[in-house]
Amino acid sequence: MKTDSASPLPSQPLPASNMPQSRRAKLLLLAYACSPCHGSDEAVGWNWAIQAARFADTWVICEKTAYQELVEGYFREQGRPEGLNFVFVEKPRWLRTLGRIPGFYYLSYNWWHRRAFRAAQRLHETHRFDAVHQLNYCGYREPGYLWKLGVPFLWGPIGGTQNVPWRFLPTLSLRSAVAEAIRGLLNQLQLRLSRRVRHAAGRAAVLMTANSTTQNDFRRVHGAESLLLCEVQLPEMTGRVRRANQRGDTFRLLWSGLFHEFKGLGLLLSALALLPPETRWHLDVVGDGRSRNRWMRQAARLGLIERITWHGWRPRNEAIDHCRRADVFVFTSLRDTTGTVVLEALAAGAPVICLDHQGAGDIVTDRCGIKIPVTRPKETIAQLAKAIVALAGDAERLESLSRGALARAAEYMPAARDGIYLDVLHRALGEGFLWEPRSTAESGNPETDDAADRPGSLGHGEQAEPDAASCESTTCGGGGG
Repeated sequence: MKTDSASPLPSQPLPASNMPQSRRAKLLLLAYACSPCHGSDEAVGWNWAIQAARFADTWVICEKTAYQELVEGYFREQGRPEGLNFVFVEKPRWLRTLGRIPGFYYLSYNWWHRRAFRAAQRLHETHRFDAVHQLNYCGYREPGYLWKLGVPFLWGPIGGTQNVPWRFLPTLSLRSAVAEAIRGLLNQLQLRLSRRVRHAAGRAAVLMTANSTTQNDFRRVHGAESLLLCEVQLPEMTGRVRRANQRGDTFRLLWSGLFHEFKGLGLLLSALALLPPETRWHLDVVGDGRSRNRWMRQAARLGLIERITWHGWRPRNEAIDHCRRADVFVFTSLRDTTGTVVLEALAAGAPVICLDHQGAGDIVTDRCGIKIPVTRPKETIAQLAKAIVALAGDAERLESLSRGALARAAEYMPAARDGIYLDVLHRALGEGFLWEPRSTAESGNPETDDAADRPGSLGHGEQAEPDAASCESTTCGGGGG
């Protein structure tokens, strides 16, 4: 079943139960990454844990070294939400070292999941969980082992089946093109041949997919129906409408993300080179990474360097300010599960020009942006340029899309997503439990506590193992792939 990724799930007939509604369900949630003071995957883990504890007695298993100090420090300052318990499973130093060796990350990650499953078995013997949920990282490649516990199993939202479109491989350097081609081949093989992926999908009482690409892939390969459900919840944010009568002389574009070639900044640079001379524009680029020199050389070669400001990594508040100042945000990633940065740009009131595929294609509508067909590089670049010219010359349309951006972002904020987890639990467990939500105050929702101080995801790339446990980290963008 396909549902809008921002809206509460449609109600379903619930299985009959003779159990008196006298207790809350007991839920075991596995979130490798879970922190109240980070963005990206850590924020996904934390937000889902907080929501779960509103409806069920919840135990969360997460990694110890990176997150225990942060979680317990938050509880000391803010109080522990009622019904929320944490169990920390350590990833030993030797295992973390192994994960940094190219080609060994998933082996290291899997060994942690084996340790986590042993902890889950011990917890299950004591608490007898009613349901278990494998949450993050959201990539489908590591489904964990909770499905072996013999109770209703929730999995997702998952992503990661998306690849760089093969026609766009020539836009990358030879090294990156070969790497992406190999990744795409291995991705398809693992999706089809992994026994644990097949078993997890087959045993899931509720399977959630983060974008329509993954939803279609699991239906096609495994015959598994899933709920289309974005994993990201935005904190409450205040944006700015781009009013037609307040437009400046220069049309300001913003691009933000990790400097990896598959993020596609080169496509935008090529499109900017096609703009007519009468279009006055400036591009702000927030982020950094290994492709910096390649893209700066391209900008110089195309004669664009004087109209681009390269800001590097910026703290979240500064990155969000760039979103508020920009007329338009441009998202050119060739593979991303969700593209959290798209949501944050919409929340700042910036209309989005993006490629019409994967997570961004699900999020952006014609009311809040322009989606560019992913056909061939030359055609896509030309359409990017056309979209920029159209918005630069139509202040009233830009204002309308800006209002639509704020409305779309609101669909991903706490007030709009409050009942989503409850609907998921209903699907798995029925009505035989006490489902009345605990109050927000009891749950200690961080969206009202410290969201302003939490780094966001403007600039982060796809799933990456955390190598530091610090609320002082700076970020510039999100994604996941």
